[in-house]
Amino acid sequence: MRLLLALAPAVLACAANAQWQNALAPSGKPGAPMTLASRGRARCTILLPVSPTTQERKAAADLQQWLGEISRTALPIAGEDRPVRGKVISIGATRLLAAQVAPTGDLADEGYGIAQRRGNLFLWGGRTRGVINAVYALLEEDLGCRWYTKESTRFPRMAELKVAPVARTYAPRLRLRDPFTFVSFDADWSLKNRTNAPSAPVPEEWGGRLDYGPLFVHTFHQLMPPDKYFAEHPEYYMQDADGKRNSYQLCTTNPETIQLVTEAVLKAFRENPAMELASVFKMDGGGICHCPRCSELRAAEGADMACQLVMVNQVAEAVEKEFPRATIDTLAYLDTIGVPKTMRPRKNVAIRLCNDAVGSWVHPFTPAEKCDIGKLTRDWGAACGRIYIWDYNVNFSHYMAPMPNLDVTVENVRFFVKHNAEGIMTQAGYQSPGAERDEMRSWVLAKLMWDPSLDLQKLVLDFIHGHYGRAAGPIAAYDALLRQAGIDHAAELESPPGGIRYRMDHPFLSEAFLKRGDELFVQAKKLAGEDDVLLHRVERAELPILYVKLSRGPAFVGDAYPDLLTRFERIARATGVTHTWETAPNLDSQITAWRKAWEQRAK
Repeated sequence: MRLLLALAPAVLACAANAQWQNALAPSGKPGAPMTLASRGRARCTILLPVSPTTQERKAAADLQQWLGEISRTALPIAGEDRPVRGKVISIGATRLLAAQVAPTGDLADEGYGIAQRRGNLFLWGGRTRGVINAVYALLEEDLGCRWYTKESTRFPRMAELKVAPVARTYAPRLRLRDPFTFVSFDADWSLKNRTNAPSAPVPEEWGGRLDYGPLFVHTFHQLMPPDKYFAEHPEYYMQDADGKRNSYQLCTTNPETIQLVTEAVLKAFRENPAMELASVFKMDGGGICHCPRCSELRAAEGADMACQLVMVNQVAEAVEKEFPRATIDTLAYLDTIGVPKTMRPRKNVAIRLCNDAVGSWVHPFTPAEKCDIGKLTRDWGAACGRIYIWDYNVNFSHYMAPMPNLDVTVENVRFFVKHNAEGIMTQAGYQSPGAERDEMRSWVLAKLMWDPSLDLQKLVLDFIHGHYGRAAGPIAAYDALLRQAGIDHAAELESPPGGIRYRMDHPFLSEAFLKRGDELFVQAKKLAGEDDVLLHRVERAELPILYVKLSRGPAFVGDAYPDLLTRFERIARATGVTHTWETAPNLDSQITAWRKAWEQRAK
């Protein structure tokens, strides 16, 4: 197998920064140093099983590539069906692993193991991406390699490549690990950073992703299209408060509705072999059925979720018979947020609990534990062993708005994990790149979802010094400035007008804050010098400051407004921004509106 050594210049731009520290270094005693390559000569062989899986082949190829980048040496890959001389790095379920390590314990789908025996190094893992996760754990945690973004990679250079790995096994607590930003949807980035997100299409031959197939979240109209059923069978759909049938939601207690939904879900699983989950849930916006069955059950159980679970549990029971590893999920959201008195989800049902009006929509800077979502999390965690969290972490009216909530987001991750969360999605700027600190947020949250015990501030500095190189100092100072602004204005940010959609004239976005932000980015750009790649990274990070000033208008900015707009447009287009808020693509219309605002002032 050949070694791929060619990398674009952008990949290497962040490699050197003396202040960088490995925030992912594993705890424990390092093993005996093992020489993998020395001055251009391979000192070991990457060993595959006789009949390797596609995941084992991928793991071996990726390990070969990145060890080659570090040492400028191509380590050979060989199979166990032929004699191999010398020491080996064993990948996956080799005979040598069974003979020398004999691993025990269930690593599930994605857990991994690293061990040394008799001078050999062993990397193995669970059923899907486990062995690939072992490779990237070794590269990231023991050797200090990084894949901060799709284009930003950091790795050491070693003429004498030695590794002294910490022996360990690890299986992540969270099955769903989804930063849910546009930049996190890249399949290669997701694989390297060990996220498992439905929107990051990791190929099945690499271990796949958490796959909903065609049935994700608001699925009632997919499962039972109103134009197919409503005219002849209005009773399949909700009865509104005035006694009329409404096609927007289903009547989830109607036996015929349940049967049709069950058939549709089974059909989706049969037609999508990689599918692992299916959502059975209402259309967005809420609405409850007032038919006698639903009304009586809702009153008895004290929660509309009871009506939902009548359908969901029956669907799940049918699915389990044919697809025993599949999961049905449904949302605790709006009308269905409360826990029923006695009804409980089946074991193959996951509750996707939304931190919306009960938390982050209204209190975006307050920990979930201190909001209504805190009690709901505890109650659902006690009632159901499988909770998937849908969290919200960006200003949906201003994707680029500075947002000092990373500490709260991370505190929430840990709180949700403590209370039976099996999955977490942190919805942020998902429609285009360029949302507030999207690259850093994605990387930091990927690491914390994999291991919630990691130190947030160390991760932030790992990213800043690794990604921004010699320009890192002012960027770190801006991060501290934003964090301090959140602390200084904590009372005003507790329930900001507009909630998560706060305005760009909020007191924490003060003239002093913006002025200091400007100064720090001027410093960072000077340090970037003539390195175009690094300069663009710095300018991309500056977009939130420019956005706030443009949003405040010509009267706030003054005569510099046209130049500011020109600079914003240049950076935004180079970044690939298409959305500045949750809507259809709007960058062009936003720039046009800002330009007209200046023209009106100039008249």
